[in-house]
Amino acid sequence: MNLDAYLQITLMNKNAVIITSMKGLVDNSCEEYCLNTWKPWCDRNNIDLITLSEPISDTSYTKPTWQRWYVWDILKNSGLDYEKIALIDVDTMVHWNSPNIFNEITDEIGVCVDNDNIGWVNQSIKGYKHMFSTSVDWTEYFNCGMIVLHKSSKKFCNEIIKFWENNHQSLVNLQDTLRKGTDQTPVNYIAKNYKVKYLNKKFNLTHLNRKEILNNLEFIDCGHIFHFNGFDKSHRTPLMEQTWNKIKQNYEN
Repeated sequence: MNLDAYLQITLMNKNAVIITSMKGLVDNSCEEYCLNTWKPWCDRNNIDLITLSEPISDTSYTKPTWQRWYVWDILKNSGLDYEKIALIDVDTMVHWNSPNIFNEITDEIGVCVDNDNIGWVNQSIKGYKHMFSTSVDWTEYFNCGMIVLHKSSKKFCNEIIKFWENNHQSLVNLQDTLRKGTDQTPVNYIAKNYKVKYLNKKFNLTHLNRKEILNNLEFIDCGHIFHFNGFDKSHRTPLMEQTWNKIKQNYEN
């Protein structure tokens, strides 16, 4: 793991935002606009910012979405010990006045519901059901692009890692045939055995186009964390650049 240069020149704080942006597999050209917002926000809230940019294994086989769950081991091996962390996707931007997300949980797993595309969610839940004894209802399905974890969640993360390592070939096959995500639905199943807290949807405002708040960048007035998912990925970086150009003055000291 490479620590962001920003982190290297700061003292370690109690909490950290972890951005997964592993190079070489997917287009992460939007990283610039993501970090442009997260860096000053973290500064203002005395939070460390780390980018997971170096894969720990072949990303063509073990997707970055699976590799991020090794985060507690990665931090330990880097000599870092945090009370809470937030795993954040690189296709997000945080509002300059967003409340401190770490104040939203104590020792629960903090998530936001993401069921805008009910058909996709329901098909994914059914596609992975045979691998679990628990059940997931689409009304409680959450997005893994923003998840807040207390250090007591290490058992939860280890269970996800163990599930991947014990079932990797079946999961790779499902990713290629079912084509309904990678880790997200299995994580929803595994989380049924843990204490989950559903946060205000503003903390992970997904599917901006489906919510009809993409035009004129109306979502800026509607959320704390903007998640640019659920539409053609070729539009993602231009939209994030457009958003940054409109709001960048708010992140200046």
